Amino acid sequence: MSVEFKTVLTPPPHVKSALDVPQVMTHVFLALLPATFWGMAFFGYRLTLGPIVLSLLSCLGFEALDCFLFRKPLSLGDRSALVTGLLLGLSFPPGVPFWLPIVGGGTAIILGKQMFGGLGQNIFNPALVGRAVLFLSWPGLMSTYVVRNVWTLSKSGEVVSSLWEVVTTATPLGISKMQGYQALAHLEPRILWRLFWGTVPGCIGEISAFLLLCGFAYLLWRKIVRWDIPVFYFLGIALVAVLARQNPLYHLLAGSAILGGCFMATDYTTSPMTPKGRMIFGFFAGMITGMIRWLGGYQEGVTFGILIMNAVVPFLDRLLPRRFGVKKI
Repeated sequence: MSVEFKTVLTPPPHVKSALDVPQVMTHVFLALLPATFWGMAFFGYRLTLGPIVLSLLSCLGFEALDCFLFRKPLSLGDRSALVTGLLLGLSFPPGVPFWLPIVGGGTAIILGKQMFGGLGQNIFNPALVGRAVLFLSWPGLMSTYVVRNVWTLSKSGEVVSSLWEVVTTATPLGISKMQGYQALAHLEPRILWRLFWGTVPGCIGEISAFLLLCGFAYLLWRKIVRWDIPVFYFLGIALVAVLARQNPLYHLLAGSAILGGCFMATDYTTSPMTPKGRMIFGFFAGMITGMIRWLGGYQEGVTFGILIMNAVVPFLDRLLPRRFGVKKI
């Protein structure tokens, strides 16, 4: 009796993970929730709920609209638009106008993602594309920060009650940029402590380094992300801080360094495939971030540092190609 075998050729990858795209996106979304809830509680739901919800709805709506107009299968099931919307929403200062998250969501999905062919084919992180376009177009709105402040009121000059009032203020990075790093030097221990726990002005989701690191630890535990890009990203920032004679820990905790390094630079599609490529990518993204903070005109360089290195990823993948079926001895 003869047995016939039929060979079927299928496109790669041939070794598949047990995790699919919707599961990965769900884990990333869950990892961001602690920092999200803390930002909403610290700044107040009145100033934060609108930007986050509108950003989420905008990204979901523009992705559905693109699929409808170009007659493509509806891709909302992969949940990537949900993560993009949340990352973009966390990048807004509290109290931005309602139309800003809508424009940002449309820019992130259409310009940063769908224009390249959709999920897996974009070369730039969509949330950072949306943030960059908004920051360059409306720098005033994207750099006006508020914080809740306690005011005591009385009729005869005596304290009778305490009320919460929203006041405009500068972030620690803004103060060090405008007045010089020495303006914060005498407050450094207290500033570092507040940056770690998240009791400073800033964007909605960037203020608590502790909760962002907890979310990143969760992703490491679930094996969703690797350690190499964030670690080398932080090393790049720290090196520039040392050259500038500033505290490296301050620059790691301030601004969007942890949000960008742990949740945006680690995007699968827009980061290199090989370990060496990821280390180079993270290190130079961190150095560019630090150089913009030190010598550039903007107080924050995370967005542009990562986007610039996103453009270099195809070169790194070509320079350091991934070899399949090879075992190290």
